Amino acid sequence: ILLGLSIVTRLGVVLLLCALALLTEYNNLKLGYNSARLVELSSGTTARTLYEAADSFFNRFDEPLQTAQTNGGMTWSIRIMGVPFTDPVAALSVLVASHRLETGFVLGLIIPLALALCFGRVFCSYICPASLLFFSIARVRRLLGKWLLFPELPAHRGFAWGILVGGLVVAAWLGHGIWSLLLPYFAIGQTIFHGIAMGTLSIALGSVVVFALLDLVFGKQFTCRYVCPTGRLLGAIGRRSVFAIRREASQCLTQCTSCADVCPFKVNPKLDETVDCSMCGECLVVCPTKCLSIGLRRGSREEAGGESMGKPGGFAGRASSFAPLIPLFLLLLFTAPLARAHHFKGLPHYNYFENYPQVPEEEFLGQAGEYELSLVVYDFQGINREKAEDPDNVRLFLLIFNLLDNRIYQGPLTLEILDRGTPVHAVKFEAADLENIYSLHRELPDTGRYSLRVTLHGEKNLQAVIPFRLSTQKIHWGKWVGLSLLILITVAAIGARKARIAQDRREARLARAAGGGGNG
Repeated sequence: ILLGLSIVTRLGVVLLLCALALLTEYNNLKLGYNSARLVELSSGTTARTLYEAADSFFNRFDEPLQTAQTNGGMTWSIRIMGVPFTDPVAALSVLVASHRLETGFVLGLIIPLALALCFGRVFCSYICPASLLFFSIARVRRLLGKWLLFPELPAHRGFAWGILVGGLVVAAWLGHGIWSLLLPYFAIGQTIFHGIAMGTLSIALGSVVVFALLDLVFGKQFTCRYVCPTGRLLGAIGRRSVFAIRREASQCLTQCTSCADVCPFKVNPKLDETVDCSMCGECLVVCPTKCLSIGLRRGSREEAGGESMGKPGGFAGRASSFAPLIPLFLLLLFTAPLARAHHFKGLPHYNYFENYPQVPEEEFLGQAGEYELSLVVYDFQGINREKAEDPDNVRLFLLIFNLLDNRIYQGPLTLEILDRGTPVHAVKFEAADLENIYSLHRELPDTGRYSLRVTLHGEKNLQAVIPFRLSTQKIHWGKWVGLSLLILITVAAIGARKARIAQDRREARLARAAGGGGNG
């Protein structure tokens, strides 16, 4: 029952993510058009049909747009009928970056933390959409194991803590987008969202492929056990959960290790381990004597890694279970002021061009003394250059930030676009012209080698040169990465096949030797 329930609930979460992506599209169409006819003219008959269906559904509750907006978010912070759910990693990331948490965000922690405190790491087996992928890969790995030899490589459990701390540091300086590359379920959520709501492939898809390969090559549920920060954090929070796997020692067979062998998280119920247990139920299925069950935790000293003897109980035991979290709190204390100063220079919305995926954008950085220069290029050449009305249309936006006193430069300057070092266009500004931004609009063919020279007249003509490129000048690595992965998988498969043949031959020789010795 538990195995079936875990599959059904995780499939339900995947469908929920798809529904939320469609809901985002509905909200955009509702705000932008508020008319089924205009939606059809803009996006086609299928979009109109879905729009009208959503309108009809939300009309049953209240005003459609207000009702729809009570549901939203994606993966690590989500609202269902106004009830918020927040990943603890998301809360830590926001706290590190902004040094404050909104009330609604904090309320979203109640349900996830309550689940962890009551049942342990159940998020991984019943909610996480990525674990459904890894569950399937484990079955594929077991099937392929008949012909290929895969290693089981262990890693230190502290590896996930390192990823969590490193991710928080990067999030403090560069933003929360780093988690779409580090959190498996976030990467899958981003991939679903971009595919449905935007019709594009997310860069997070690359992370999904990497995580899948880790599980296939290095070991069953390798990513969940050693890589995922959310799983490690929830495991620490729920290591003394109210409910746990219980074992009747009098019925347990001495030589049997079925429960430990089948556990995807390498928990050993035979040693009364419960840390990192996700209550997936696989050990309950394979136990020959059915001595395992789920119930209230016994008042014993159950600890991870076989260290069940000699551990202090009570408050001391609970305090020791949260020891790995101490570096996180120190990180919050010492990085928050820096993070707040850094994010003060957040770039504004340049006419909301970034809402349109057909308009490529990229940020280029430069340095002039104590000033950091951030150049954002919006290239209207887009994906289909031959169909563009104005294929050479490029807009440049420049923000200049003083790293020492946390202020934005708004004084006079000159911007020069250089092509192979030769000025092709120059504009002098007396002050910033758009939300503390200097903007420049120019037609630039994709045959040039461009850079932007900035002269700060208010700072003794301090200069900086920022090289930049257009979208059509970039190397598209996708096909090369795909080809490299294909070659890597082929080589690994050939090696695994040879290793399996060699292993089978060794086992056959040992079997013959053992049989011959017995006959003698």
